[in-house]
Amino acid sequence: MFASVRRRNLLAVGAVVVVGAGLLAARLWWPDAAATPYRDSAVDDAAEKVDRVQTRFTYDHLYRADDYAHTAAQQPDVTVLSVTGETHWQTGVTLVLRVTGHGQAVARDGSVVEGDEQICFRLRLGPERDRRDDDIACPAGDPLPVSRDPSLGGVDDRLKRALASAGPDESAVRSAVAGLGLDPAVGQDVAARQGMVGVALRASQYDCLLGRVTPKGAEIWRPSHTQLAPGELPCSAETALSSLFGKYPH
Repeated sequence: MFASVRRRNLLAVGAVVVVGAGLLAARLWWPDAAATPYRDSAVDDAAEKVDRVQTRFTYDHLYRADDYAHTAAQQPDVTVLSVTGETHWQTGVTLVLRVTGHGQAVARDGSVVEGDEQICFRLRLGPERDRRDDDIACPAGDPLPVSRDPSLGGVDDRLKRALASAGPDESAVRSAVAGLGLDPAVGQDVAARQGMVGVALRASQYDCLLGRVTPKGAEIWRPSHTQLAPGELPCSAETALSSLFGKYPH
């Protein structure tokens, strides 16, 4: 009886050893059994998208927490999960982003497998230096409700044709602008002065299109990124009517 029990115990131990060896071999072939084979590639892709987010932060000279969150959320495949702090130089600002990364890998049989992964990043901005942690554990909870900006892409030529047809008549210009069917979130400003009509369309801080109609015809102009920085040139119909219209800084 005892010999029979001993044999059963030995068989059980042997089975555990075999299974354990199999699992170890599987992990040696694929280091993380829970991960997809293209995860590393997806992390790299997501990291490049975060690089572009940080480049935009610098280009727009951002320093306030809400501006960081708003700008990050405008980038494709980027969701803001949390933001803490107030400004870059006082409290510092910490953002947690969830980014969709696309990855590819070659399977054992030589076939290519690919797919998307959700990768999270922590950005610590200021107060003394900026730091970034890639591929962190994504926190639970819903993303922040950050609105997406509309766009004025493809509107330039349409606006110029509409203004040329309307002529320097304020009511006709207002009707022409309304007829463009723009996103309701796009700010619209129309004003008339001394036989001219000025128009300003604004989708976001740096997406501004100005137009001016005179008896000689219609003109449109997009101020430069520098001119549209906070505290600089306003995106307004008055600017379209002023001597600053069409002039870039030297």
